[in-house]
Amino acid sequence: MSDEYQFSDSRALSAPFAQQLSSYPPDGALTWLTAILATQAPALRSSNAILLAYTGNPAALDWIDDYVGSPVAGQWGVAAALLGTPWPRIAAWLQRGGPHRLMALDTLHAYRRPAANMSPLEQIAAPVLPQAPTRAYLDAALAACLAASATPRIQAAVNSINKHVDGILRGGPRGVAVADLPRLYLDPAPFNDASSILERHETVVGGMRQNLQNLLKGIL
Repeated sequence: MSDEYQFSDSRALSAPFAQQLSSYPPDGALTWLTAILATQAPALRSSNAILLAYTGNPAALDWIDDYVGSPVAGQWGVAAALLGTPWPRIAAWLQRGGPHRLMALDTLHAYRRPAANMSPLEQIAAPVLPQAPTRAYLDAALAACLAASATPRIQAAVNSINKHVDGILRGGPRGVAVADLPRLYLDPAPFNDASSILERHETVVGGMRQNLQNLLKGIL
């Protein structure tokens, strides 16, 4: 079964994954998905990691913790934020270094306020950082991170976090509970603010399609 999807990206996995979410409990969907991810090359696995969030299964965080690796795409962090990773675990990832440090920074960034350049499902889910630290504590953790390894990737991530820090530390309720993420994946329309977000997204995508067609006409 798992070898069938060894080279499949998230778009190709979308329909069979939705079937798993519809037919099986969260444990079954997670088992199905992780069996596939385990067969995939690291870059493809990183790209597909976002799907782990939509199992709505907190156990997916342990799998993420065990299997995150280079190249560390942003999808690992987005998945971790959607699954509600709390600050103490993120802080531990920062101190651990390597792929976990990069994922921790991406997770923090994914907790920013919803914005139009995020996927519609991320905007609707609107995750909020549990057990958020004070601004001073976060600043100290980021400074320690830079002191340990100031690579361009880490510097860019820290700069993005600082740009959105007020939203990251905003608190309050999230848009969609972790347990409801499978329902969000299957049918986002009933959730709060979904209609306006989906409509805005379709407008943007439609404009991009039209610009591409105009560009192709000019080339041909």
